[in-house]
Amino acid sequence: MPLTLTVDLNDGHAHALDASPVPFEADGSFDVEIVNHGAGSHVHVHTDEALSRVARPESGNYYVPPESRERITVAVGEPGPRPVEGTLRIAAGYGAERLEIPVRIVERETPNTVDVDESLGEVTTPDPDEEGPDLRAFVPAAVAVVGLALAVLAVLLLNEVVGVVVGALALCCGVAAWYALR
Repeated sequence: MPLTLTVDLNDGHAHALDASPVPFEADGSFDVEIVNHGAGSHVHVHTDEALSRVARPESGNYYVPPESRERITVAVGEPGPRPVEGTLRIAAGYGAERLEIPVRIVERETPNTVDVDESLGEVTTPDPDEEGPDLRAFVPAAVAVVGLALAVLAVLLLNEVVGVVVGALALCCGVAAWYALR
């Protein structure tokens, strides 16, 4: 369905009006695009009583500058009984030329809703195999690094005999950690 009703103004002679497509059908708000082919003109847009129950132009009076386009939004209200048939009336030159366009507002074919799957509300837990590396594999390496650091500190800060004993112990821890990681 078209969302824009095109109205030609001043095409052929002063204040001439012509529209397409006619009749016009929409399932919601639509635009009236007035294409001025001549001198600047005042245009009045309104709906008849039947159409005014569901649709209203944003304003009634418009000035369309020479050789320009003016877009007028016709807002269609909340859903209600459909279809609604009425007339959109457009006048130019202070009523010198008039155009009545049959308009039909129909029910939307697809509602403005979003389908939500029931799985959206379910809490998912990640698969343990997909969590990444197991941190338990890094514990022996961490023990080895800490042991070597303590051995170096012991040699530098403590008595030579105690430092050598602590260093040997740290070296044994490092070898055990290396063996566990293989």
